[in-house]
Amino acid sequence: MGDDRFLRHSLIDWFDQDEVRGMSVIIVGAGAVGNEVIKDLALLGLGRFHIIDLDRIEIHNLTRSVLFDDTQVGRFKAEIAALTGTHLNHEAEFTFSTADLWDCLTFEELEKADAVFCCVDNFLARLRLNKLCRITGTDLINTAIDSRFAAVEFYPFSSGEAYACYECQLPASVYAR
Repeated sequence: MGDDRFLRHSLIDWFDQDEVRGMSVIIVGAGAVGNEVIKDLALLGLGRFHIIDLDRIEIHNLTRSVLFDDTQVGRFKAEIAALTGTHLNHEAEFTFSTADLWDCLTFEELEKADAVFCCVDNFLARLRLNKLCRITGTDLINTAIDSRFAAVEFYPFSSGEAYACYECQLPASVYAR
């Protein structure tokens, strides 16, 4: 990547653009929150993205998703998010999967990733990602948003330390639903 593109980053004395450029992330969920994560990380200069989402773009997604437009309704979210991501940072590598994460995400891929961003809208997918990241020692960043609140939780599974996980913090009412 050209030095001029990330010139402002060089003004931050603790920021290492080369380290960011060398990072690889998996983003599960390319809806409203996933769009923002992909956009921000692409503009930050992150090097490799694998985007997983089995849903297709619907017209109501357009009010919350900066990476999509009305000509793309009916296409896969992951495919379009990867395509648009390359426009934001043409030097980054973008791949995508349009299958359920349980069917397409491998231990090998998880072990190579620096982090997984969970940007999904259901508990089962969150529980599965939590379990897979705990097994492989891959850091998990769990994100959530509703009409009033937003949350970001970091689970540093790569540290080797014993930390609480996503499932550890769930109330019994979640399982009852």
